[in-house]
Amino acid sequence: MVETAGVINLSLNEIALALTVTFMVPLLGGIAGTIVAKFASPKKEVTKMKKNGTRKLVPGLTALLLVLFLNCPDAFSWGSATHAYINSQLSNSLKHLNDEVYAGTVPDLFGYMFDSPYLLDLSAQTHDQSMKVWSSAKLKQEKALAYGFVSHNDLWGADFTAHHSGRTFGTEEGYVISKASQLKSILETVPEYAALQLPDPISLEVSHNFVETGLDILIRRLDPQIGAKLSSAATRRSPVLPALLVRANAKDLSLLPGMNHGKATRLIQSAEKEFRKSMILYGQALMLDDATATQLIAEQTADISKGFLSAYGIPLPKGLDLIPLITFAIEQSIILCANDFAEEITATIDFVDQNLQAHGIGD
Repeated sequence: MVETAGVINLSLNEIALALTVTFMVPLLGGIAGTIVAKFASPKKEVTKMKKNGTRKLVPGLTALLLVLFLNCPDAFSWGSATHAYINSQLSNSLKHLNDEVYAGTVPDLFGYMFDSPYLLDLSAQTHDQSMKVWSSAKLKQEKALAYGFVSHNDLWGADFTAHHSGRTFGTEEGYVISKASQLKSILETVPEYAALQLPDPISLEVSHNFVETGLDILIRRLDPQIGAKLSSAATRRSPVLPALLVRANAKDLSLLPGMNHGKATRLIQSAEKEFRKSMILYGQALMLDDATATQLIAEQTADISKGFLSAYGIPLPKGLDLIPLITFAIEQSIILCANDFAEEITATIDFVDQNLQAHGIGD
């Protein structure tokens, strides 16, 4: 393992191990949902799948999807690499670029705490009440972190265009949501997918995560170095961030049942520590070429899925190979958004920039 320009460079084996151990839950929550896209193939492909005995996969996939998505919160509106790109374009400060890029992903730091009874409250703190971080920032480093953090918000920040009102597509429901609905409709016309009998919210959640994963791969077409930038930003982030997050959020979190200020402080610090590790590793994976990155993510997701299901007492059918399904799913996600994502991202950057200025927030 070596360090170059602030980025920890790992071998493929080291990345694979790190993703398995440290990045397990984020991959499950953000990528494993894309498995179902194998069933979104044209009818010709569906016929081919039938001939190859793909119908046998339905029970295993049903178990996999239900376990994963009944234990997941709402999907993130934009993926971490997409947020990193948006903030890299918003930033006017080379000195504080790393802090702004990393902080732009940080509102999702609690999103991986699937077993927390406070998950919805934690998400609301970071996505709907992000101005508390800006108000709590006093030092220049803190202001830079707060600038990136606030740009993410769901009320008028980057997540608004993904979740509520897209600029160029999905103007009534958000770009990502609209794409997810579009994909969901396609999937539900395929008999193999219909046989899963997924509840409607879970079906949309599957599609939502599927779209998000594809966008994080696609964003590298706009900036081939985004993986390195994300990993470097997380590695080099200012050490004042945890204290800033505690100052902004611990008091309100301490009012939740069974919580106090000490517990809230430790929760925030621990969540940011683990999230930071995940972003370093995710950036490393995105530094690889498309084929290698996709294959690596597919292999690790398949291994993780088996262990995760085993913990719930749900064995996968013998001979079931998830890797081709996941690989194909990621490739299909790219096709879905490839023609219009760049225009939407550019429009989102302009939208967020104008709103930051309107709220008196600058870097």
